[in-house]
Amino acid sequence: MRNGLNRKRLFASFFAVLFVLTAFIPAKPCDAAASVRVLLDGKYLDFDVPPIIENDRTLAPFRKIGEALGAEIQWDQATKTATAYKGDKTVSLTIGHLTAYVNGTPIKLDTPPIIKNDRTLVPIRFFSEAFGALVSWDNGTRTVLIDTSGKPSKYIMGYYYSQSYQDFLNNLDKMSSTAVKWYTLDENGDLTDRDNQRYISVPQGYEEVIRLSKENDVEIQMLIFESDSEKLSKILATPESRVRLVNQILAVVEREGYDGVNVDFEYLKAADKDNFNEFTSLLYKELKAKGKSLSLSLPVKTEKADWWPGYDYSTLGRNCDFVVLMAYDKNPGTPGPQSGIDWVEEVVDYAIARIPAEKVVLGIGYYGYDWGPAGRRSSVILENNGATYLKFADELSKQYGFSLQLDEKSGMYYGSYTDENGASHEIWMESNYSVDKKAKMVIEKGLKGVALWRLGYTTASFWDILLDNFDPVKL
Repeated sequence: MRNGLNRKRLFASFFAVLFVLTAFIPAKPCDAAASVRVLLDGKYLDFDVPPIIENDRTLAPFRKIGEALGAEIQWDQATKTATAYKGDKTVSLTIGHLTAYVNGTPIKLDTPPIIKNDRTLVPIRFFSEAFGALVSWDNGTRTVLIDTSGKPSKYIMGYYYSQSYQDFLNNLDKMSSTAVKWYTLDENGDLTDRDNQRYISVPQGYEEVIRLSKENDVEIQMLIFESDSEKLSKILATPESRVRLVNQILAVVEREGYDGVNVDFEYLKAADKDNFNEFTSLLYKELKAKGKSLSLSLPVKTEKADWWPGYDYSTLGRNCDFVVLMAYDKNPGTPGPQSGIDWVEEVVDYAIARIPAEKVVLGIGYYGYDWGPAGRRSSVILENNGATYLKFADELSKQYGFSLQLDEKSGMYYGSYTDENGASHEIWMESNYSVDKKAKMVIEKGLKGVALWRLGYTTASFWDILLDNFDPVKL
């Protein structure tokens, strides 16, 4: 009995000594075992203060990375603001602030600049992309790769709807993903793939679209569309109804093998804002747990006008992998430019002041409208592609003897004619010039990429212009 007691005392003494010895050993940071490296145009950068990771973002010393990118550096001690100049680009960041400025335009950051060991550290992806560099991350070697020598790569998504198949086939190699508009909500607010009244349904042979997407490294997103405000209010109203819809979505994603979900809920009431936030938060969490993505197609706003207060950009930006700005159809009831480059820039600036630019995708509507008598409106595209429900500008031009002109301010094509019944028509539509300007805007403002509304509307020149600016990211 005494020997057992002595052994217990001996063990207790041993662990007490061990505790004392280890209590004062500093814990290692989780990243210390594998430091972060930065490779710029094939050469590793040496830092006196090493890069760190905060909030899943890599920060590196401002002066070193700025000078490596060829920028002139300034530091304002009074405001603790770091500014870099290169060519016509000025980038400013302030310590502790989540808003940076590129040529005076506010950009929302995921993590603010900090001071560590007397060095200013800035988010390396944002800072490098602001100067036109391509930035990627090699997780295996924990290396940030910065390329200033070639075209950037951007996310290119094509919306897939009615009569999209041939366009999809022709341009698989040019896309990062496609979002298939095959799903909506029925009268009870349940998910359905068969709404014949609105032509929203899974088409015959849809498996081929899924198969070809996966074989060509094109992500395929399950798009869920609804524009009935009352129906949305009903399905978002309670935790139980939100969970029911989320579970229905997850079941289809798993069954069909979709890579993610795109939610396109339009005409949401202001009163449903919080419920929509709760729904997206829940859906995002459940999809991420299964390795799937969530994106949101959002109606647009500017600082001058918030037409849609039900969409809380700041919260929604946190509740998804990325958002798509539906920057078209500004005011389709009235003839005029519906997606002018001047207006689109206001839309983008509003969004990136609230959502990190790298989570923002710019929607491009590659079409237009022909407004006729009594306000009647028809969709029109540049060239005849065999679609059975569209007008074609090239044929209208020949038939009625007019030419499309380029509006300098908006970058849109416009034209007018009188038909055989003596009725006046006015056309406004996307141009190749405006596509080029919007693609360059995506690069300049550091956006994730573009989304095309929609497959079935494009021409070869559209893809040529887009790919002159950047290559498609393949995830």
